Formats: sequence, C-alpha cells, structure tokens
Amino acid sequence: MLCELTEHHVTTVVRCGTLFDGTGADPVTDAVLIVDEAGHIQAVGQADVVAASPQATIVDLSSSFVMPGLVDAHSHASIVPGMGDQMGQMRQPAVKQALRATANLQRDLMAGTTTMRVMAEEHFLDMDLREAIACGSIVGPRLLCAGRGITATNGHGRALSSFDGVDEIRRGVRENFQHGADHVKIFATGGVSSAGSTLQASGYSREEIRAAVEEAQRVGKYAAAHAHGGAGLRLAVEEGVSTIEHGALVSDDELQLMIDHDAWLVCTFSVLFHPTGIEQGDAREPAIMAKVETARATVNARFPGVLRSGVRFAIGTDSMHGLMAYEAQTLVRFGVAPRDALLAATRGGAEACRVLAETGTLEPGKRADLIGLDGDPLADIAALRQVSFVMKDGIQQRG
Repeated sequence: MLCELTEHHVTTVVRCGTLFDGTGADPVTDAVLIVDEAGHIQAVGQADVVAASPQATIVDLSSSFVMPGLVDAHSHASIVPGMGDQMGQMRQPAVKQALRATANLQRDLMAGTTTMRVMAEEHFLDMDLREAIACGSIVGPRLLCAGRGITATNGHGRALSSFDGVDEIRRGVRENFQHGADHVKIFATGGVSSAGSTLQASGYSREEIRAAVEEAQRVGKYAAAHAHGGAGLRLAVEEGVSTIEHGALVSDDELQLMIDHDAWLVCTFSVLFHPTGIEQGDAREPAIMAKVETARATVNARFPGVLRSGVRFAIGTDSMHGLMAYEAQTLVRFGVAPRDALLAATRGGAEACRVLAETGTLEPGKRADLIGLDGDPLADIAALRQVSFVMKDGIQQRG
C-alpha cells in the first residue's frame, strides 16, 4: 500500500510516472519507490512526500508505467516449441540444452519476466541454470525449479525419465527434492504436443498421484499437475495438487471441483494459439495438429466462462519465451479486464507459485522486482509488450 514517508538512507530511488503496485489498489501518478542496499523495497509513496537521501542513485521512470516484474507461472528453460518435437529437444545432451536455455532466459528477462516457474527439465538442468543466474554467469529470471517431470513410461512429457508405480514415484520425487526442487510436476493427462496421448484420460492411478503429493507435502512443498481435463484432472485435484496446468478441456463440474479444493488454474495460451508455437513446430504432424484445432476451438468457446467462474488463475508461456504479454492479451480477449490480466501476470502468479511473500507486488519488504513500460496497459493491454526497463532484486537488468 502507498504511504507517506520521511527521509531514508537508501541506495536507489525510482521515480515513476504511473505506479501500478499489483496489490489491487488504484494506480498512482508521480510516485517514488525506494530500494535499499539489499535489493528490497524500503518504501513506496507519493513523490511530494518523500525526501530521499542525497547519496541515492536516481532511476528516472517518470515517463513510464511502472509495475511489478512479471511472474511466468509455467515454462521450460530449454524448449523452443517452434522448433518442433519438444520431447526430442529435452532428450538432447545437457550442454546443447543449456546453450539454448541461456538465450531463452535472457529473452524472458528482457521482456519483463523476473520470476519463472520451470515445469520440468532433464539432467536437473533447471537447478544448474538457477545457480548460474544467481552467481551472475548468465542473465535470466529468478527460477523456481521442478527438476524432472514425473510421468509414466507411456505418458505425455516423457523425455529421458519416467516413473511407474508408487515406489518409483516416491523415489523420483525425493531425488528431485534432494537436488533442490521447489515443487513437483506430475503429468496427469496426455498433452497436445505428443501424438500418442489423449487429453483427458489419466496417466496415473489415484495412488500414484497421491504418492507424489504426499512426498511434496512431506518436505513442505507442493505438487502441480499437467492436466487438460477428465479423469486425470479430477484425480489430481481430489488428491491435493495445488495448481492445474493448462486445463484446456476443463468441464463445469471439474472447474467447480477446483474451486472447492482451492486449486489454481495456470493458463498457457501462446503455445496453443501463437503462430510460432505448436502450429509452427509440429505442422507436419497430423495427429498433433488435430489436437491443436480441437483444443483451440474448446478454449475459445469455454474460457470466457472459465475465467468468470471464480477459479483463481495465473498465466505462463509454456516455453514461448518473451510472450507473457501475449498471455495477458489473450486473457483480455476472453473478457478479463486489463487490470485483472495484469494482476494474473504478477500477484496471481506469485501466489500460485507460493512466492507472494517475496515478489509479485511492489510493497515494503519485498524484492525490488519491477518493470517500466512505454505505454499504459490499463488503456491498451498490448502496451505490456513495450518493456523499456527491468529491475530484479534492485539491480537494473541489461541483455
């Protein structure tokens, strides 16, 4: 919340033309945000009541729309859907994947994403990338890592790793957490980008899904489920999964089940609708393209109602690097107000990913993750593409 401030000894003062703090409060013009030496927000307030230390560094965004850094709630670091054969990309040697991921993550960061939840990589690559970003070897968003996806031998999402039966799932999840995972991702249904899977049948039994959720909860973490609808989605929600990824074919009954269980829906539109997504990468695969067309028609018809239902939702690019603005634009196309689309891209993503105490809004005590735009996304959501300034942990980011 905005508050009146007195003089502080600080390192950085950000002068904002318009400040949208992500809390749900109305935007404020001519505001100031003060960042301490540790990269946390010390205070936020009207410029005419803030007296900054004369030693402070001034960042002049007085002609910009300033808002929290974007939270991409579902992506993969090493995949480029437009190249096709996404699982084949994840079977490649780790060095080849890491080189591709380095370019992807830089693109994400400079498009305004300061936090990204990575939803499965082989080789524990996401943890290595997280460490490289933290020590400054490469640039990218703050990463929340899943490690290897938990999928069946014949399931969607299988690249190199698979886990069948309760005991194998427990071992796989425990190994992921031993390597430093922040959450577990289980593939509960088939997917659009694999020819041999269906979007609603369950890839796992109730007991197998329960094992993954239990192991996450045992160490104070949570489980997310790739699920488009049907039995797989229902079992995942009933067994305590916290977030449902995609949900393209979610029915009214399944939606109500999610609401009743307080499960989040993480929407991923660009991989399905953007011309450089699955359409470009797998255009020569008739079985995949048939599922793309079915999913598109269903999402177009149903998601305006889904997003009005009261289910909590966030957005993620699903490897469509740099396209969080497209995700927000699609929300608006489906009837979501621009303000609520911005909240889904910031506070909502942080809450779904359980990092709202650290980021997602511009409030005292939180990380100084913010972006400046050369336009007003509340007037035209397309302005979210016009990112001219990125700060993460109080440090301006340069590509």
